Amino acid sequence: MIQCFAEKDFLISFVDDKRPQLLSASKIDEGYMVHPRILHKHEDCLEILLVRSGSGVYILDEKQYAIEKGDLIICNQGVLHDEAPEKSNKLNIYGCAVGNVHLTGLPANCLVRPRNYPIVKTAEMFDVVKDLMSTIYFLLAANKEISTEACSYMTMGLVSLVAKIIERRKPDERFDTQDMDGLQILRIKQYINANYDEALTLKRLGEALHLSPYYLAHVFKDKTGYSPAQYIMRRRLGEAQTMLISTDYSITKIANIVGYGNPNHFDVLFTKYVGMSPSKYRKTYVQK
Repeated sequence: MIQCFAEKDFLISFVDDKRPQLLSASKIDEGYMVHPRILHKHEDCLEILLVRSGSGVYILDEKQYAIEKGDLIICNQGVLHDEAPEKSNKLNIYGCAVGNVHLTGLPANCLVRPRNYPIVKTAEMFDVVKDLMSTIYFLLAANKEISTEACSYMTMGLVSLVAKIIERRKPDERFDTQDMDGLQILRIKQYINANYDEALTLKRLGEALHLSPYYLAHVFKDKTGYSPAQYIMRRRLGEAQTMLISTDYSITKIANIVGYGNPNHFDVLFTKYVGMSPSKYRKTYVQK
């Protein structure tokens, strides 16, 4: 018999013993990538994603990051993230959405500091993290009434473990060396993110930000890869996906909330870019 003893005294990661709260767990198979989770963010939680197999590209704050088996993708609260299904190669992921995360020295619901590289190698800890996240998912999927408490405690362990893995990573993995967006791009994105549900045109954006519409459209496309109109549409559809998953709002109400007064137009756009209708999306990706 080999017996391992735990430390009697250990440093607690969480501020004032606040406990992270598990909101949801997900198992994303490669077939799902034909129905991407479009540009969105979370204002009350963070997401921890683990690439369990395959490779691809993930987008955080309009920056593209190559991902592969063993990578953790850290989506801090408030960080816009997106998928690039056309660049996925047999990509399979486990995910956990966690709220009430308060770690010493970090903003609420954050595991990496702003500007730090959001992709983390699990290395020799891969199997441990994978087994932990898969257990959380499968227990919830089997019977959430009897397993939620156990999964909540496992989530505390997951957050603590991931935080320690992030602390231990190599210095050259800690900082995002990509160029920061220019001041104008940041201003444009901030304005769109605050007003995407309104009737935004290039003229209105230009007037609000005191920029030439031509310059605005050119620099935005050059830096983000999307035209302003495409970015607005993706923000709307991404938020619609969130509401379809997390609320019982009618599809008509969701369409209105995200800025589409015509629900038929919303249905057509959603089906085109997500690959299925809003009603089918809700039925497919929500487990009651």
